[in-house]
Amino acid sequence: MAIRVTSVCLGSLGTNAYLIEAGENVLLVDPAADDPALHALVGSCQVGLVVNTHGHFDHIGGNWAVPSEAVCIHEADEKLASFFYPDHPSFNRKLKDGEELVKGVRVLHTPGHSPGSIVLVMDGALVTGDLLFAGSIGRTDLPGGSDEEMDESLRKIMALPGDYDVYPGHGPATTLERERRRNPFLRGLT
Repeated sequence: MAIRVTSVCLGSLGTNAYLIEAGENVLLVDPAADDPALHALVGSCQVGLVVNTHGHFDHIGGNWAVPSEAVCIHEADEKLASFFYPDHPSFNRKLKDGEELVKGVRVLHTPGHSPGSIVLVMDGALVTGDLLFAGSIGRTDLPGGSDEEMDESLRKIMALPGDYDVYPGHGPATTLERERRRNPFLRGLT
């Protein structure tokens, strides 16, 4: 199945929000803010799921700006998201490792940046949130962050067979193979 990924940069920290079109299914990932650019990204698409790669404020601010069937987060980050937005509606779907969100889009639990950080795994593409960036990795010095879990999560995605386009939470897209070869934070994590 062909999967199409488009993006827009939103919010004060330049968060990448992604629209994933997987056949008839449309997912909106990390809508940072209720912004005209977010609505332009979505256009006339009917969003089935809003998916958060983790619960930090710069990834969840536009969660309820676009109508959808469900707003999703990994169960380990629900309280974190509620800390930043205590009055937001409740998340109506809690994600688990290995879960297939829609045909061709699977959840990989990758704690380290936060306890409930996830990566979306698709055929030839990864949406990595704040786990992996072009030339860098996510912070672990925020509440709930863990150097040990970050290293294990990075090992997990480095072990994926073949190459993938990588769509990070901030900054430009890259590829997994490029990061395996050039990212200084991945050296020694075999």
